[in-house]
Amino acid sequence: MTLLDRYIARQVMVSALYAVAVIIIILVLGNVFKEILRELAKRPDISLMFVLKFIALVIPISLSLAIPFSFLTAILLVFGRLSADSEFISMRMAGLSMWRICVPVGLVALFFTAICSWVNLSVTPWAKSEMEGMKASLFNLMKREPMLLFPDQQVMDELPDHLVFAKKEDGLLKGLQLVKMVNFEAEAVVFAKEAKVTVDFDSPNPEMLLDMKEVNVMTKGQEGDLMDATQPMFMEEAAVGVSVEEFKQRGDTASNKPDNLPLGRLFSRSGDPELESAVRSQCRMELSKRFAFSVSCITFALIGVPLGITAQRRESTAGFILSMLIAVSYYTLLNLADLMKNREDLYPHFLVWVPNILFLTLGFRLFWKLSQK
Repeated sequence: MTLLDRYIARQVMVSALYAVAVIIIILVLGNVFKEILRELAKRPDISLMFVLKFIALVIPISLSLAIPFSFLTAILLVFGRLSADSEFISMRMAGLSMWRICVPVGLVALFFTAICSWVNLSVTPWAKSEMEGMKASLFNLMKREPMLLFPDQQVMDELPDHLVFAKKEDGLLKGLQLVKMVNFEAEAVVFAKEAKVTVDFDSPNPEMLLDMKEVNVMTKGQEGDLMDATQPMFMEEAAVGVSVEEFKQRGDTASNKPDNLPLGRLFSRSGDPELESAVRSQCRMELSKRFAFSVSCITFALIGVPLGITAQRRESTAGFILSMLIAVSYYTLLNLADLMKNREDLYPHFLVWVPNILFLTLGFRLFWKLSQK
């Protein structure tokens, strides 16, 4: 590798790594920390290790999108600056062809393609599966200490078809307000001075039990809304059971989602004749999407070089805006193909390759025209 090759490769590599860091830290982790702080405000009892594990799992999931976009941004910035500073013209006057100038870019593209393949095919499915397991851990949290589920003086909506608001004090829920929802409408409202929370896992349908004192219950009548046709009841003590079977089923459902399946299992399910047509189609779609994302770095390299040279912009803003337009167009086409993942008759696993084919064709055309000048 010549000095010029090392120079171009270093410029592209360093710019891409900086862009990855910016996207991960500012755009991704910024939103993650906002959500985490919101949850910590609701549930200060959540352990620090739980939070750190969640952050660690978000990073590899974000890399599958951050690496191709950052690589495209780096190419546009580097070749835009080379063109604006007339360095590209100097290379051509020295007798170097376009293909020869872009050899280091191709090597860097292959490097990032290998990284993206590893992330998309192995790391991201594992991270998504672990995150689903963390969501399903609400069920395990109830086994250990059901009171940890309830935020202090904030609305809790994790229980199926129920909204709960209460103050946590002395191991009890004080000033309990419980709303039972049916089709997003209030069916009954319960007010209680205090309630003790227990979970019964021995019954066929596990329930969370609220043993309440000084209870006021308002139920919806036959006609009208809750306020117009309410039927109040007053009791010294009462118990309400809320089904938690949904939490128990989340782990099994999450483990079979195509997004969370390892590569080998995804291959086997995509061709399993015993599965429904829609399930097989989703698995094939996910399989094609992982490979399509993996080679997107090569696609962006081919289209980024001629666009960067033609733009002739030294500023980072112009390169960033141009890369945004290309990336948004690319991922929009991918999402349109993803909308058809349940239609096996439309071959959505082939449609997901259309963005790569379109941008590769456009890139080859632009590259060829530029090389003839």
